[in-house]
Amino acid sequence: MARVQVSQTQFTSGELDPRLAARHDYDGYFKGAETLTNVICLGQGGVKRRGGMKYINAHTESSARFVTFEFNVTQTYLLVFTSLKMYVYKDGVKQTNLNGSGNDYIATPYNATQIKELNVTQSADTLIIVHTSHAPRKIVRGGSHSTWTLSTITFPYQPTFDFNQDYDGSTFSIGSGFNVIGGDVTVTCNQASKITTEHVGGMFEGNGAIVRIESVNVSAKTLTGKVIKEFVNQNTLDGVDVSLEEPVWSAAHGYPSTVTFHESRLWMGNSTSRPQTLWGSVIGSFFDFDRGVGNDDEGIDITLDTDQVNAIYHIVSGRHLQIFTSGGEFFIPESPIKPSEVRVSRQTKFGVLQAVRPINVDGATMFIQRNGKQVREFIFTYTEASYVSSEVNLLAPHIMGSGLPLAMASQTGDVNNEGNYLFVVNNDGTMGVFITNRAEKVMAWTKFVTDGFIRDVAVVEDVVYIFVTRSIGGSTKHFIEALDDNHFTDSSVKKSQSSSATVTGLNHLDGKECRVRANSLATAGGGKTNTVMANATPSSGSVTLNRVVTDVEVGINFDVTIKTMPSAINLQSGPVSVKKRRISKVSAQLHESSGLKINDKAVPNKNLGVNVLGKPPEVFTGIKTLPILGYSKTAQVTVTQTDPLPLTLLGLTVELQVTG
Repeated sequence: MARVQVSQTQFTSGELDPRLAARHDYDGYFKGAETLTNVICLGQGGVKRRGGMKYINAHTESSARFVTFEFNVTQTYLLVFTSLKMYVYKDGVKQTNLNGSGNDYIATPYNATQIKELNVTQSADTLIIVHTSHAPRKIVRGGSHSTWTLSTITFPYQPTFDFNQDYDGSTFSIGSGFNVIGGDVTVTCNQASKITTEHVGGMFEGNGAIVRIESVNVSAKTLTGKVIKEFVNQNTLDGVDVSLEEPVWSAAHGYPSTVTFHESRLWMGNSTSRPQTLWGSVIGSFFDFDRGVGNDDEGIDITLDTDQVNAIYHIVSGRHLQIFTSGGEFFIPESPIKPSEVRVSRQTKFGVLQAVRPINVDGATMFIQRNGKQVREFIFTYTEASYVSSEVNLLAPHIMGSGLPLAMASQTGDVNNEGNYLFVVNNDGTMGVFITNRAEKVMAWTKFVTDGFIRDVAVVEDVVYIFVTRSIGGSTKHFIEALDDNHFTDSSVKKSQSSSATVTGLNHLDGKECRVRANSLATAGGGKTNTVMANATPSSGSVTLNRVVTDVEVGINFDVTIKTMPSAINLQSGPVSVKKRRISKVSAQLHESSGLKINDKAVPNKNLGVNVLGKPPEVFTGIKTLPILGYSKTAQVTVTQTDPLPLTLLGLTVELQVTG
């Protein structure tokens, strides 16, 4: 019987797909795990219990859309869109009496379906909102947290397009002033119905001239406008030689559905009638899309010319202006972008999921492929001088669950977590969490599960906000909650109070059995820490405990599971994967941990002695070794935690006994 030791010093490959169970030749096999539920991978290599979800507020609406508003690092807000309403949260507190109206919301035109389709971008204190069924709007923050203005954007000049393009048999005569730039000129058509009121604000082009249309007289079949570029002469023009353009955005033709800022221009794309077109504003004048005569600082109008219709779903400002469409990924290589020198280059052909906006993470743009199964990073490679779209969940596609993902957000690394995190809300109510640290080659997925269904996520100043639906006391409730490392339960309330056995402020949990965690328990013999008390069910917003507490947390429990891949090592007699084996001993390297089990065997947290009797277990840092009994086919280690206590697992050493 051979006795061998196998060490796992990191989990930087994250949770791995079950179909990798035979890939003992892959180095990431020994850095991953079969299950990583309700933990995050750390940049240093270990895994840590996720933070609890702190209760923020309840909403009666079942559908919500989170939008982040960040003026600077201290003035940040969470905007919550529900059907026809927008709420404002500052530091987790809902703002009331908005604009002195007495309401805690601002009315919007977006219904429950449309809020999921909104596309936004921000510059300073102005947020731009676009939707194909509504004229673009802006939200401007005022002088206080409760002062906000939502208004329709006024465009001095819109992009234009000739939607008719059929003037056969028509002629256009040119009036006086045809050769004076900035002067007025009148153009008369010989046929009715060719000139309509929709042409006001559009352009007339022909015989070398460009005229901005300011008014029309339908009965007289005339248009009048300013000469932007003069006519070569005053000859009458045939219909085949003219272009009669109207503003491209309207209720009839649809409005832009995607937006971003890039190189001092506001960029918009994809209206109902022009799904493959991208428009850039005049430089420094974000609402002016006048393309004029094509000077470098004037507006830009460019349409993707491809072998299939590629509707522009998202545009992202990065190293270049990146364009994500229904059928592929593009970018504009020129910088600065000028009307005379603009081209769109296709890079890959995967297509993006329209419902989830791509975001920048760790130097790449993360996007979800249109089938909803792959998360890809769109990143520039210097060796090829082009972009590639690598699949970042290739080793863990099962993390995405079934159905199409609902939302995505990112969190940059901080002093506690050396990595960048991507949160992907799955259709089944779970959330995939991906850490990436390119410099340290850390790329790992884990999964968050809660007693309920996660529906949306947003990150505001490093705080991860979650919209979650829960069943509470037989009723369906909708909550805004926030991940907090100082909380150990979900939908939780943490209170410091004078010595009392009654905890109040729990109305949202009425009828739900909860876990109770006391950080300081007032007793005659002194205080206790990390005390897990008996479960309690709030009623009328309060619970009465069996002992007096001063600091207490009440919330919904969640379990932690960490399960290694099947043990695999090659001996002289062959690989252990085909041999009968058992784990005889497991040593766990822990950091500030308590209340865990290894293969269903409790890990002791205190020694015997007079001074430890009557006290709860304290957190432990160091190595804990447990003997394990029984043979198995896979010889896996499962670390679990069912109590709301801290847990950080840095590594495992397993002693195997192999027969045969």
